[in-house]
Amino acid sequence: MSKENSIIRLLFGFSPSYNVARPHIHWVPPVDIYEYTDKFLILVELPGVNKEDIEIVLKDDVLKISGYKKEFGGYDRLKIHQMEISYGYFERMIQVYNVDESKIKAEFKDGILFIIISKS
Repeated sequence: MSKENSIIRLLFGFSPSYNVARPHIHWVPPVDIYEYTDKFLILVELPGVNKEDIEIVLKDDVLKISGYKKEFGGYDRLKIHQMEISYGYFERMIQVYNVDESKIKAEFKDGILFIIISKS
């Protein structure tokens, strides 16, 4: 664990990401985590992902956000000059502590997933 991750874990009670190398993961979405007195707000950047293709699971102090981003179609694959946009299966795991697993809300708007988890 990096020094920065250790400091975040000590200050906030969770590590910024919990991700073990997995060969099936094509990309890892960026997140922002905010703490309020009674809850955490987690923003996950998922541009181009359909709401139906996102799964959120909170179990044993680990929040798992996963899903699939479909490739843009309708182009000639033989003529691609540059391809930087990530497609395929994604997964992000975040270790969280002192949360109420029964009180989690999520909303997906404009390519951003908003997750609110109440503290226990």
